[in-house]
Amino acid sequence: MVRSRTAPQRFLACMPLLFAVQQLCEGFVWLSVINKSFSHWQTVSMYAFLLFAQVIWPLFVPFAVLFLEQDAARKKILRWFAFSGCITACYFTYCLLAFDAHIGVSPYHIQYNLDFPFAKRWFYGIIYFIPALVPTFFSGIRRMWLLGALLLASYLVSRFAYRDYIVSVWCFFGALSSTTVLFIILRLQAGNPSKG
Repeated sequence: MVRSRTAPQRFLACMPLLFAVQQLCEGFVWLSVINKSFSHWQTVSMYAFLLFAQVIWPLFVPFAVLFLEQDAARKKILRWFAFSGCITACYFTYCLLAFDAHIGVSPYHIQYNLDFPFAKRWFYGIIYFIPALVPTFFSGIRRMWLLGALLLASYLVSRFAYRDYIVSVWCFFGALSSTTVLFIILRLQAGNPSKG
């Protein structure tokens, strides 16, 4: 965040920090599993983690991309992604409030079991991807596509190698991918924000 100069840059620069807070929440989930003295933290930390995973990211990503965009035509398209992010965030907020979520633990991974409507249907992921991933490929900001590509690649790895633990593992990879934000901001400050 120190390197960012404008409000839109500072907003995007919050991404690694938000991922760090999310990973801290999951750290408390782990502590609640392995240490009985932390067991009272399990529900709170699980829902805090899921708030990031299910609500904040589909809202944050399209708005971060929209705020940085300077091309008027792209801005119009990105507004639709921001709108879809609002709808998606509202839907998942409703799901978190109205339906059960619980964890399962293997020796190395946490499985988040979400009893949400349509959670097992093929189109469930599309509802999430449209605002949380696709806007990065519509941006005219230099290197923004790289963030999207890394998030997509990490999703595919998580999906095929860690299918039962995808929420946890993809968020971990997402946190690593978010370090590309520094390169995006440095490129913006170099004075050449256009595609590349």
